[in-house]
Amino acid sequence: MTYVKTVWKDRIKNSAGETVQEGTPVSAGNLNKIEKGIEDAHKQMEQAAKETVSLSYGLSVLNSPNGSPLDVQIEGRTLVSMGNSDLEGGKKYVLADPKTAVVIDGTTYKGVSKFEGKNARPTIIRTANFEGKISGSTFENPHIAKGNHLSGQTALLAPNSSAWGELLTGLPSIKSLDGLLNTITNTVSGSLSQQLFSFNLIEEVERKVGKIPGTTAADKTTWLKNNLNRLTFNWYGFGSSAGGNRGSLKSFITSSWIGSPFNNASSPTKTTLNLEPQKYSGDKDAIDTNGFVHFLAYAEASDGVTASTINTDYVDLEIELKSNADFYAPRVPLYEVPQESYDKILVEWDVAAVANRYPMIEGVKSLQNSYVMVEGENLLPPFTEATFMNPNARATAAYEAALDATGANQHIQWVLDVIPGQQYTFSYEANGDQQYTAIYGWNGSQGAAISIVPKTNPKTFTVPSNYKQIVVFMTSAGAGSITYKNPMLTLGSVAKPFKPRNPSYLYVETVLRGLNSVNDFLYQDDGRWKLLKKWEDITLDGSYNWNYLASSNNLKVLRLGIEDAIYGRESMLITKFNGRALGYENAIIAPDRAVIYTNTKRLEISVSNQDSGWSDVYVPNTPEIKAFFNGWKSKTLDSNNKPISWVSIIDGTDAPTQTLEYVSTNRAAGYTGYRLLYQIATSKVVDITDKVEGSLSISGQTQVSIDSGVVVREKAIPKADDLGRYRINSRYLQDSTLTNKVSKILSIMQNNVDDTKNWSFQNNSDGGNANGALWAQISADKFNPNANYYVTYLVLEKEKFATNPVNVKASYNTSIRSTVDQMNEQLADVKSLASIHDRYLYKLLLAAKANGWSV
Repeated sequence: MTYVKTVWKDRIKNSAGETVQEGTPVSAGNLNKIEKGIEDAHKQMEQAAKETVSLSYGLSVLNSPNGSPLDVQIEGRTLVSMGNSDLEGGKKYVLADPKTAVVIDGTTYKGVSKFEGKNARPTIIRTANFEGKISGSTFENPHIAKGNHLSGQTALLAPNSSAWGELLTGLPSIKSLDGLLNTITNTVSGSLSQQLFSFNLIEEVERKVGKIPGTTAADKTTWLKNNLNRLTFNWYGFGSSAGGNRGSLKSFITSSWIGSPFNNASSPTKTTLNLEPQKYSGDKDAIDTNGFVHFLAYAEASDGVTASTINTDYVDLEIELKSNADFYAPRVPLYEVPQESYDKILVEWDVAAVANRYPMIEGVKSLQNSYVMVEGENLLPPFTEATFMNPNARATAAYEAALDATGANQHIQWVLDVIPGQQYTFSYEANGDQQYTAIYGWNGSQGAAISIVPKTNPKTFTVPSNYKQIVVFMTSAGAGSITYKNPMLTLGSVAKPFKPRNPSYLYVETVLRGLNSVNDFLYQDDGRWKLLKKWEDITLDGSYNWNYLASSNNLKVLRLGIEDAIYGRESMLITKFNGRALGYENAIIAPDRAVIYTNTKRLEISVSNQDSGWSDVYVPNTPEIKAFFNGWKSKTLDSNNKPISWVSIIDGTDAPTQTLEYVSTNRAAGYTGYRLLYQIATSKVVDITDKVEGSLSISGQTQVSIDSGVVVREKAIPKADDLGRYRINSRYLQDSTLTNKVSKILSIMQNNVDDTKNWSFQNNSDGGNANGALWAQISADKFNPNANYYVTYLVLEKEKFATNPVNVKASYNTSIRSTVDQMNEQLADVKSLASIHDRYLYKLLLAAKANGWSV
C-alpha cells in the first residue's frame, strides 16, 4: 500500500492559556506508522522483488508501484479451421461464433459451444443480419436495407426500383431484437408501405464461411444454387392499415414477388419465409446474377384515412449449406481442442474468452507478428492526434486546443479502446462559458451516453459491459470561445496530476507456432531476442521428391519423406489445397487421407482421380505427380491415358505452356497447395533480434494491449493525386497501396525520422478509396520526394494473417532495487552489443579500404 505521510502539528495556546489547536500526539500508533514507512522504504531500496502475470489477447490492467522495464515471453499457437473437414469420433471440438451453427450427424450446435466429434463432415449454417452496417457502405457489412419513403407506391416495388431509399436513421433499429422499430408510413389512398432486405450471399459466405470456387459472380452464383440446402428469412415486425394488423413477407424470384407468410400481430412478432433450392428448382432463381437474395416486408394499402404502416424490429437470414459443399479456405471458427482446453471452455473461460481464444481464421494460421503496447498513466492522446477535430477548433499545443464555436456540438473527439466493466476517471482544464464534455459508447458509431459532464470535472465512470470502445468529446454547448487544456483519462476512481500520454511498444515480426501443447517460444536473453523453434510449416509442392505407391477405388496413393520431422499423429498436420484437413488412417481406402509411418519416416497421401484428372489405370511418373502438387490437373489424356494437357486446379484455366516440363516446375496462379505443419526432430534456438522493435516499460496502473498482425516499416510509395497531395494506401493510386489491407496506421517514417504528425488519415467512408479501413495523405509542401517512406500498420483482415495470442507472460519489478539491478544488467548488455558492432564496423572499414574504397 502506498505510504501516506502524517502532517504533524504543534499544540498552540492563546494568551489566556486556552488550547486553540491540538498538537499531533506522540503515540504508539503514529510512531509505529513511521517505523512501518521506514521498513517499507528499506524493502524498496534493499530487497529484490519481481511479479510475473499471464496475459491474454486484448486489453489487461497492470500496476507497478514504481517505474520498471516490462519483460515478456510469448508462446506460439496454431489453429486449423475444420469447417470443410471430416471430424473424428472421440475428438473434442469447439465452435466459437454466435452467428454460426454446425450440424453433426443430426445434432445442431449453435453459437459458442463445445462437443465431441462424430465421423462426419459438418453442415454449416450461417446467420446474416445488419450488425455493423453503415448506411451507404458495404465495407463493414455487405447487405442492404431500404424503404419506400416516397408516397404513392400502389404496387410492390422490384429490388432495382429507383423509388427505394436506403435506410439511414432507421438502420440502427433493425440491427438487434431490442424493441426499437424502423417504421415506414404512407397515407396516400392505395399506397403500400414496404421494406426491402437484400442479402449478398457471395460476400456473406466468403467473409464468414469460406472461399467459393470460381472467378466471376456468375460462377459463384451457380455454386450457391448447387450447394445451398435452405435459406430461412426471419422478420420480427408487424404491419397495420385500414383493414387492421397485417404484415406480409415475400421473396423475389426471377421477376416477381412470391410468398405468403404473414402475421396479424400488433407488436414485433417472428414471421419466417423458407426457400429450399435443393428441394424446389424454382427457389434457385431467388438468387440473382450478382449473388443477392431479396426479401420484402409490407403492409396492406392505405385508404387515405388510415395509414399503411410497416414496422421492423430485427431481421436475419439463415444460410444453410450442404454438408459436402466444396468451399475453399474455410473460415468457420470450428477447431479441434485438447482435453485440458475442452474442460475450461464455458467453465473457466466465458463466451467472450472462448471467442478471443478461438477467433475466425482462414485455413491454418499461427501467431504471426505479435505486438504488446503499454500505455502510461494518461490514456488520452494529445489534441494533435485527435480522431476528429471540428474546423473551428485547432491544436495550439500538444495538449492545448482552442475552439471558436459558432454553435453547439462542435467538437474534438477521440475513439479509445477500453475494458468493459472497468472504472475510469476523466479530467481536464477549460475556459469559456460554453465548454462541455461527454463520453459515449462506441461500436463503429456513437452509442449510448456513459457520462455527460457539462462542467463537472473530474468525472469517474464505468464502461458498460457491451462496449469495448468509447468516444470522448470535448465540445461546445453553444457559440463562444473555449480553451481546453491537459485532458487526462486514467484508470480507477482517482484523478491524477496531468501527464502526457507516454506509451511503449514491442513489435515482433515472426511466426510462433504450436499444436497439442507443444509450442514455439519467444524470450529475451542477454539483450537478444530468441525464438525456441519447435515447428516447421512447408508447402508440399512440386519441389519435393514425390513417388507413386498404389491405385485403389478411383484414387492414387503418393509417398514422400521429410527428414527432420517427428513422425506421429500429434506432431503432424496436413491440409489439402482447399484447406481441408486430411484424416489419418492405418490403411488408405478413401481420398484425402494420410498414413504416417514412424519407423520408415514417410508420409502417404491419397489423391482422388477427380482432383488429379488421372485415369484409374494410369500410373503417374514423378514429374506428373509434381505437376499435380503444383496445382495442375490433367485436362486431356492420350490413347495410353498419359496426360498431354493441363488446367489449373483452382479456376480451370489452361496452363500457359502445355508441356510437362513447365507444369512440373511452375505453380499455378493462386494455388496455395497442400501444407504440412510438423514438429521438428530437434528444437532450435534462433536469434531474431533483427525482427523485434521497441522496448516496454510500466509505471503505475495502466492498460496493456496484446494482439497480432502488425507490419513494421513496410516501404511505401506515396503517389500524387490530382490536387498535388501525396497519398499512401489509396486504391485510386494503385502503386501507393500497402501489401495488406490496413486497419490502423501506427507510424509513418521519413527515412529514419518519425513523420506521422505531418500526415492526415482518411477513413473508408469516402466510397472505398482505402485499401482497407484508411489511407494517409500529406500536402506537397511537407512531402520530401528524395526520401524513403516506411509505414507501420495493423492488418485489417487478420483472419488471413494470424491467430490471437493467448499466453503472454509479463514480468515487472515491484521494488526499486529490482529496477536498478535490471537496468544495470540491460546497460551491460547494451555496452556488449555496442562493442560487438564497433568491431564489426571496424572490420568492414578495413575490408573496404583493402578493396580500394575511400572511407
